[in-house]
Amino acid sequence: MTRPLVITVVVALLVAIALAVVFKPASYPAYNEGKYYFGVARGDFSRVYSYYGARVSHPLFVRSVAAVAGMPLDARVFLGVSIASLIALFVLLGVYFGIEFADHPWNWAWIWVLLPATATVIDQYRNYYWHDLFYAALCALFFLALRADWRLSLPVLLALYLTRESTFVLVLALVAVAALRRRWVLAASALLVGIAGMAVDARLMAHTLPNHEGLPVFLLDALKIPYNFALNFCGLELWTNANAATVGTPRWVADVPAWLHLGNIRQIGFIGFTWVRPLQLLVVVCSAFGTLPALLGRLMAKGWGRELFKRFDLTVAFGYGAMMFLLAPLTGTTPLRYELYAWPVFWLFGVAVLNAAVSDTLRRIELVLLCVVASWVPAIVRFAFGPRPVGPESINAVSTAGVLLSLLILAPIYVRSWRLLRTVGYSSWS
Repeated sequence: MTRPLVITVVVALLVAIALAVVFKPASYPAYNEGKYYFGVARGDFSRVYSYYGARVSHPLFVRSVAAVAGMPLDARVFLGVSIASLIALFVLLGVYFGIEFADHPWNWAWIWVLLPATATVIDQYRNYYWHDLFYAALCALFFLALRADWRLSLPVLLALYLTRESTFVLVLALVAVAALRRRWVLAASALLVGIAGMAVDARLMAHTLPNHEGLPVFLLDALKIPYNFALNFCGLELWTNANAATVGTPRWVADVPAWLHLGNIRQIGFIGFTWVRPLQLLVVVCSAFGTLPALLGRLMAKGWGRELFKRFDLTVAFGYGAMMFLLAPLTGTTPLRYELYAWPVFWLFGVAVLNAAVSDTLRRIELVLLCVVASWVPAIVRFAFGPRPVGPESINAVSTAGVLLSLLILAPIYVRSWRLLRTVGYSSWS
């Protein structure tokens, strides 16, 4: 093992342990969709809705841990897996960075493992009945395996698919990049894994309850895009009779003509306009990964990163991560949760670009610290002005005033980060 690899892994381990201890959540019962995963872990699919029942990797892993440890299947086991997932994510990224920068022993590769120390990661760590952090750790293992030998990545890819069906985007990126590089065996293998994942998902969902909308999964996911665009980008809250139990009271309601009925959707309505919703999305985009989105965009506009597209694993990380970053506010009502899935474009591709463009160690350290601080701004506002989060409630969820204050604090951090790149010239890469 090289010196940079050892140092990077040790720093990653220490950071992960510190975060696990400082933010260790209290025990709480499963809630919302978490109760479905708890049911899957117990082997009871009878009260599980739709695709929740196909996300089996995480609950079955929890069940296996409980069986091996001789423990009852309860909150302690889910929390233990969450702690292990947090540590695994950091250590695997530490291994990746240590290997990636092994040829430059004095470039302080360990600096980059500080980037995942974000409130976004801590939110998913505290919400331990859900699979998001487990998925992130598996995804880190996937890219490490892909870097070493693509054949090693295929079993991990299947495990990812059985953790969350959005792995379809990763399969799509993998197949597309492989096809463009004329790596037909890899493209076909990844496509077969994706088909196998979809087939297993379909078999599992056959044992679950249909979703409230009574629609096929792909159609429901497609309809989520205009619904969430209206909500997250435009602040327009829409209503249907199928989601009435989870949203507010509509101002007006209209019956859907019989020939336009979609599953159980018989009525549509409008709840109202909320100007704060787009600003909440802006806070999420500007804080989930700190200032990395702006830094990466500026460096790529200057030509930095073009050479990195020669690397297969980094190209897949860019394609998958960029798509997930764009899809996060379109596929769910809580974009902050889904933004974590975009991490490869920033913590793999973005780190490689920063490492190439910024050679000064002190400037690298300042950029990393600014990124980390920016990622904690909403959480700092929340803890400073309350109310304190209860149970697994997001530490990033702030009031309307908190949204405005967060944007005011983020602005000078972004300005400073932007100025640190002023002396970075245009890349000679072609």
